[in-house]
Amino acid sequence: MSKRCQRLKTVYVVRHGETESNIGGVIRGGAQTALTEKGREQARLVADRCARLSFDVIVASPFLRTKETAELIREKTGHAIEYSDLFTEWDRGASRIGMRTDDPALWAHNDALTENLKSGVRLADEENFDDLNLRAERALEYLSNRPERAILHVGHGLFSRILVGKALFGTDFSGRDAYHFVSNLITTNAGITVLELEERAGGTQWSLLTWNDFAHLG
Repeated sequence: MSKRCQRLKTVYVVRHGETESNIGGVIRGGAQTALTEKGREQARLVADRCARLSFDVIVASPFLRTKETAELIREKTGHAIEYSDLFTEWDRGASRIGMRTDDPALWAHNDALTENLKSGVRLADEENFDDLNLRAERALEYLSNRPERAILHVGHGLFSRILVGKALFGTDFSGRDAYHFVSNLITTNAGITVLELEERAGGTQWSLLTWNDFAHLG
């Protein structure tokens, strides 16, 4: 690799396995949603895939579904897990808790929250774009400053899209960009996205190598 483009760090971003909320039912508090049996099987399959990767540590969101996924990866690979609140899922507010996932009112509420990313408007107590943008910046700084050359991160579907958007666009990342990343980029349960941090002329830059690889799920 040339001196103008030297790889500094690789981050494997793994989404948790399928959860109860992913397949219907009632929205619970963000930290309490557990994996389904299918989700645990997906986590075992991605753990088998991760066992063939070279990395140094697992960094995970402390939510139950990411803990369950990370623990299955740890059992397979033997790597230590560290948890950080920087990587929790997008907090879309307390008003959603208790609503059914098939309720049209919930769909409309979710659509309004996503639309408001473009303007930064806050409906109630949810994280708006400014909150997410700052948290993503801090999360990337956290990953960049860690001493490990390769990190496996177990996270969430929505915030991981914000994280990737912030990595690629940097200070130019806007609410409209976040809207499109959340609306149009799909992440599969137990899919793998790969980011690399490179040293280039003029500074460092994140690059996207792989988006949502789920071949290990069959």
